[in-house]
Amino acid sequence: MVLALLLAAQVAAPVAISTPSRLGQLVEANVLGTHAFQVALARKEGKGDPRCYPTASLTDAQAAALEAHQAALLKADVKEVRAWAEGKPSRFDPKADLEPLLGSGLQLADALPVDVFTRWLAERTKAGSVEVRALASLFQTNLEVERDGDRLQELFAFYAGLGLPVYLGQLGVPGTDEAFLEMGGQLAPETCTSPFGTAAADWQIAGRKNWNWGEKNLGIRDDKVLAKELLDEPEVKALVPRIRALPAQRIAVIGHSFTMQLHWSTPGSFVPVVTAIFARENPAVEFRQFQGGGLTSTRAANRFYADVVAWKPQQVLLVVINRTEEDLESFRRLGRGLAEAGARVLTFDDVGDPKGTAAGLRDRELQVARETGMTVIEVSRLLASAPDRERFLCLDGIHMTEPYHRLMAKQWLAFLVGARGPQLASSFRGAPSFAGDEESAIGRSFGTGQTEVPRDARVVCRGMR
Repeated sequence: MVLALLLAAQVAAPVAISTPSRLGQLVEANVLGTHAFQVALARKEGKGDPRCYPTASLTDAQAAALEAHQAALLKADVKEVRAWAEGKPSRFDPKADLEPLLGSGLQLADALPVDVFTRWLAERTKAGSVEVRALASLFQTNLEVERDGDRLQELFAFYAGLGLPVYLGQLGVPGTDEAFLEMGGQLAPETCTSPFGTAAADWQIAGRKNWNWGEKNLGIRDDKVLAKELLDEPEVKALVPRIRALPAQRIAVIGHSFTMQLHWSTPGSFVPVVTAIFARENPAVEFRQFQGGGLTSTRAANRFYADVVAWKPQQVLLVVINRTEEDLESFRRLGRGLAEAGARVLTFDDVGDPKGTAAGLRDRELQVARETGMTVIEVSRLLASAPDRERFLCLDGIHMTEPYHRLMAKQWLAFLVGARGPQLASSFRGAPSFAGDEESAIGRSFGTGQTEVPRDARVVCRGMR
């Protein structure tokens, strides 16, 4: 009660949309919880229009209390929550977390991103008000960037579990990067200054993230779908006997975001795609990822080394960043330590990460890899000469799109099953062949760098249509 009275003093325009239904209440509660967090963020960052984020009217403790209620709401059994929303018998208790959020007294200004987007989407679709508001709620959190790996994913799961749409494609909105940039150009001038980016490009990336994550969360286009598509391609289909013949083993991958399924730039990163292929064709080969965004060798050694050794893998792939002398020394320790623990240690010569290993350390990184007995898998020349390399880089200028990950998945898979060696053939000039000048159909097709992206693949980023 005290919290509600204190928050009621916040001055702003009326809420842009009424939500009388139980389903609407659940969505609006999340909008309010996210807004409370963003008011506190505006105070911390010293950025944000005070008419939209009146920091003086909400203490950090009050914001934290509301954010905790939202977190608890999202962790509730969504089946029970849905039953309650539909008026069916349910164990969900709205008094625990829902009502404190709805009774917070928070008001939302018309120029807030969530309300600007609500109006924009309502004008362009035939969706109901709750469906529109659910999408706006996702974009509200999406724009923050920093919580897109946890809170945003919780919202996706919560809304999908309630039967609500979670990405723009479900409402018939175009899904190209050009369409998202046009959207951003319309939304940006209407949006107040916020503690995060709201320029046209920020809205564009939010649109791409929403689309790609939506399709992933719904299983429309994810690592498993890409695995199936690759297995239907002749050159990958030819590897199936080799895949099935590979002895049972454990393969650990210690890697940064290029190896992670969570990232938004592609429906499936190359490691999860290959993992999904083995899950279909030879589940006796077990993969486990030890991952983190921007993972350096130092962080990898501190966070994962003991756990990887304890798992006792036969092979370990390192896809890590080295920016300092400490990182290089940690890279050395990882290589030696994992080898001494009985693993074959693998790494790529260069995965093409624009923010990866410092240019001045690249040669020394390869030297350390070889000194410690790592197997260095050459892919850099293949990536540089790939016919569709202009489509690799995504909107953020760092991460890679589907064509890149399809190519890397083929190389990683081919190496694991012995269809290619660590080195590309000396005669390689962006044309066929593997180390050892293997002249099989497998070798010829895997050396080209050509990727086949289905025409209906809607994972479009820079350079893709």
